[in-house]
Parts: sequence; structure tokens; C-alpha cells
Amino acid sequence: MLYSELCQLDSLENPFLCGLALADHFEALCLSAGFTANDGLQLDPHYPAVSSLTLKHLPPNSSLVTRAGKVVFVRGEPQRAFILAEEEAFFVDDLWSLAKAEAAVQRYILQGHCAAGVRFVDPEHVVVHSQVAIGANSLIWPSVVLMGETVIGDGVEIQSGCWVEDCEIGDGALLKPHSVCTGAKIGPRSKVGPMAHLRPGTVLEEDVKVGNFVETKKTRLHQGAKASHLTYLGDAEVGEEANIGAGTITCNYDGFRKYPTSIGPGAFIGSNTALVAPVKVGANSIVGAGSVITRDVPDEALAVERGKLRILEGKGPDISRRNRKKAGK
Repeated sequence: MLYSELCQLDSLENPFLCGLALADHFEALCLSAGFTANDGLQLDPHYPAVSSLTLKHLPPNSSLVTRAGKVVFVRGEPQRAFILAEEEAFFVDDLWSLAKAEAAVQRYILQGHCAAGVRFVDPEHVVVHSQVAIGANSLIWPSVVLMGETVIGDGVEIQSGCWVEDCEIGDGALLKPHSVCTGAKIGPRSKVGPMAHLRPGTVLEEDVKVGNFVETKKTRLHQGAKASHLTYLGDAEVGEEANIGAGTITCNYDGFRKYPTSIGPGAFIGSNTALVAPVKVGANSIVGAGSVITRDVPDEALAVERGKLRILEGKGPDISRRNRKKAGK
């Protein structure tokens, strides 16, 4: 159930306007309000259900009452009364009625955000939990889910299909479609996705780019760092303006323990590189594509670790014939 007006109980001119005290006439009041009496009333997950037994023991000055067919609900200290409009009162006894009640709560939440300057392109297809804070001039596209203790700054754009839970998102950040962010901090003007996965402990400072199919966990990317494609960064520190090439992974787990990787400011990590932790790559150094780095790389060094390339001319057809024969073709 959803509240449309919040007021102090003692501000009501006559708390017994309808002549019925809910503490004494619980079932009768439920029927007069148009829904079936049950074990209690509940507003949303943050407000506990009030049982009829509890209501019977309310002191006279905090009795729950009806007012013109509406239900007044009192909770906690200081006592507060929630007055429900008729269309906001639901008796939930199956999944469909639960869905309708939750939709009413969502409308109330989204209306509040819109009044504060947030734009929802399609409000019917967005889920925003009540604890979420969204700054002015932010833009939320359809099929976005915002959960938990998420705080979103001003001018943020979150595109379709994103799932955001317990995150802090700085001003002007952009989340591209189908990105999943949990327990992460995203700095101002940073860009995430599409299809990125920021796991708990991820910190993106200002102007960071984390692109498509990049996964991070317990990793900090300092200002201006980039990991644009197909990368896993776990237990890592990435310095300012460092660039992580496509296919780079930090090998941070040996089956028993996790190990850190440090990449210095301005470093360039070539594509398809494996950084076997614990390992450090120095500032302004370059790691050649396809390398497996098992030792620390000094500042401003070039590190290349590959098997020697062998070319056997004319052997291609011979190998093809042999493989075809083995396959019985």
C-alpha cells in the first residue's frame, strides 16, 4: 500500500472523523474501506505490517482511524499518519494484486523523482527502489533497474537494460545499454558499457572509460584510464591515463588466494596480454600484444614475452591432407 500524504497525527482536526477507531473496529473499518480484513496493513517493504492484535493495544491518542473512506496508518516515533487515497489501497492476496500494489508504489516514487527534475523516457518500464537518490537533469531509459542504496548525481544518463545496485554515480556519467553495476563507484563523466560488468569494490575516478565486455572487481581505475574491450581486471590498480588493450586479463587467483596487479600511470598494455599476479607494470611502460607477464616491468620499459614464431613454408597442404585423412573425408 502507498501513502499519498504524510502528516503528524496531532495535526488532524478530528482523528475520529468517521466515528470509528481502528483499534476497536479493525474488521469493520477494513470492510468500510472496501477491502477484506486480514492480519494487518502494510505500506511498502520499509514499513512493517501492523497486526490487529497490535492495533487493539494502541493508546487512545494514537488510535488508527478512517477518514472519508480512507485509512490512516500510524508508525513509530514521532507518530505519523499516512492517509491513503482510494486508488492507492490494495488487498494483496495473490501475485497479480501484489504486482498492482507494487506498480502503485513505483508511480509514486517516479512522480517524486520527476518533480525533482529527473526524466524517465518510459516510466511504465523502469524499476526504482525507494532508497535510490537521483540528481536533477538525469535521463533514465526504459528497462533500467535501480536498487538498494544507489546515489546518482546530476546529469547522468542510464541507457536501456542497465542493472544498478548499491552504487555511487558521479555527475555527467554515462551507462550504456545492458551494463550491470553492483557495489561500484563511478566518477564524474565516466563512461561504462555497453555490456560492462562492474562488481563490488570497483572504483572509477573521473573521465574513466570501461567498455563492452569488460569486467572489474576490487579494482580502481584512476582518472582518464581506459579499458575499452574484452578485459578482466580483478584486484588491480590502474594508473592515470593508462590504456588496457582488448583481451587483457589479470590472472589474480591461484585457486587458493587472490593477488594484486599494479599498472602505472600512462602505461600501455597490448591486446591479449595476461598479467600473472602479483605483478607490477611501471609508469609509461609498454607491454607488447600477446605477452604473458610474470615479472615486474620497470618504468618506461618495453616488455615482450612470446614464443618464437616459426614459419614452415609449404607445410599447410600436407597438414590439411593428414587431418582430412584422420577425419575420414
